Amino acid sequence: MKARLNTIVWLGAITVLILFSSFDTPGEATKQNQMKISVADNTLKKQALKILETKCNVCHRKQNPLMVFKEKNMSKRAKKIYKMVFKERKMPKGNDIRLTNEEYITLEKWLFTQEIF
Repeated sequence: MKARLNTIVWLGAITVLILFSSFDTPGEATKQNQMKISVADNTLKKQALKILETKCNVCHRKQNPLMVFKEKNMSKRAKKIYKMVFKERKMPKGNDIRLTNEEYITLEKWLFTQEIF
């Protein structure tokens, strides 16, 4: 009886080890997910920068040269961008330059990655 119980316990332990070894460890899965997110964030940032350069910097270079958007400063200005573009709808100014729906969506997605909310 005791030998049978020991055999069952050992078989159970081996089964558990086999099951758990077939899964990625949490650390590996987390690293892989972080890498995927990092690549996606970087692509989104580049898309947002392109919008800021083509739609915003056109006027900013002339009217407000201290607020020209660059890759180095765009993240720290994320709150201001959100406020002016989405909350107050003051930017972009005029009728000549407008953001498309896709550009609004891209900017908004990038802003949500900036943890400003």
